[in-house]
Amino acid sequence: MKYNIRTLGCKFNQYESAHIDELLKAAGYSPSSAEEADFIILNSCAVTSEATRQSIQTARHLKKINANAKIIFTGCAVHDEKIDEFDLVLGNGEKIEILKYMNSTGIIEDKGYFLDDSLNYSIDRIPDHTRAFLSVENGCNWGCTYCAVPHFRGTRIRSKPLKTAIEEAEKMVRNGTKEIVISGINIALYDDNGSNLKTLLARMLEIDGNFRIRISSIDPLSVFNFTDLFDNSKLCHHLHISLQSGADKILEMMGRHYTGHDALKLVNELRERDQEFAFSADVIVGFPGESAEEFKETFDLLSEMRVSRIHVFPFSPRSSTLAATMEDNVSNFEKKERVTRLKELSKTLETNFRKRSHGKKQRILVEKIKNGFCEGLDDHYIRYNVKCAGRIGEFIECEV
Repeated sequence: MKYNIRTLGCKFNQYESAHIDELLKAAGYSPSSAEEADFIILNSCAVTSEATRQSIQTARHLKKINANAKIIFTGCAVHDEKIDEFDLVLGNGEKIEILKYMNSTGIIEDKGYFLDDSLNYSIDRIPDHTRAFLSVENGCNWGCTYCAVPHFRGTRIRSKPLKTAIEEAEKMVRNGTKEIVISGINIALYDDNGSNLKTLLARMLEIDGNFRIRISSIDPLSVFNFTDLFDNSKLCHHLHISLQSGADKILEMMGRHYTGHDALKLVNELRERDQEFAFSADVIVGFPGESAEEFKETFDLLSEMRVSRIHVFPFSPRSSTLAATMEDNVSNFEKKERVTRLKELSKTLETNFRKRSHGKKQRILVEKIKNGFCEGLDDHYIRYNVKCAGRIGEFIECEV
């Protein structure tokens, strides 16, 4: 039988989909296009209500293009809304045991799965990509007032055993992976019997090979614990910060345990090591009670941090969160205006970052080659398309 997997959302979802792909291949199933598949797996996202809507719409579209395929709907959206229109619906806890349910139909969702699942597995056959995700942690117990993810992923922290994580990273390097992206629901909470994120990173940096390590989304306060590790050139000089706001009052209402000053302090400390150390940031605008002045605080902080990119989202209340009970007193019009302003700022800041890099040599990991031009990301997570000799999956040094 033939299958197709579609993945929406975070790097953790992508990692789980790669694991599912491996399980299905080992069981004798064959990957194919959605048009030719006997069954299609949709690994959904529900980080926002719009993400849930898009997940359902995507599954419906897949059913239209292949009416004969069995649709297996799984992922976070299963825990966000009652979904019963597809052939098989699996909760997050069930999806990595998908082989148990292949001949089943209906909704199979164990509400107690958060107590039982673990990350004590690795991917044996790394997909043929230059970059690979290494998911090391699941769950979050920080209780941010706007965030529904703990409802989807659980509040009990499950960390991949340190030995398993290191062995998986070594396997990736042996198989030719040049960039390993450390991911999880909240990687700052990684803890394997006292071995924390710094321990994990330090052990990975000891692995022999020509590769680099990139850290996925993390809050600013947790990074202070391992800033010294950035002296190792294998660790990318880029961080994606889950900033959310630059106004201390809003951060407190969100349940975030840092201030705008903490974020700026981190930027300054790391730029003492590398003046072009790059930061990107997640930001929510229009949080209940966010005044024009507080939005300006966020705008000004991002400008002072000189981030290279801003991922901006308008606030939308999630029914399982404390923020949903707050008065949503920022109009949709104002939210859109603030989103627009930050998107424009993001373009300006990225342009400025590129100007500062102009004429300098950057190490780029080649992902595509077309007409003599190599495309890929540098250590600072800036994408370039340069005329340069190289091969896919190799590092090149080019003046940009």
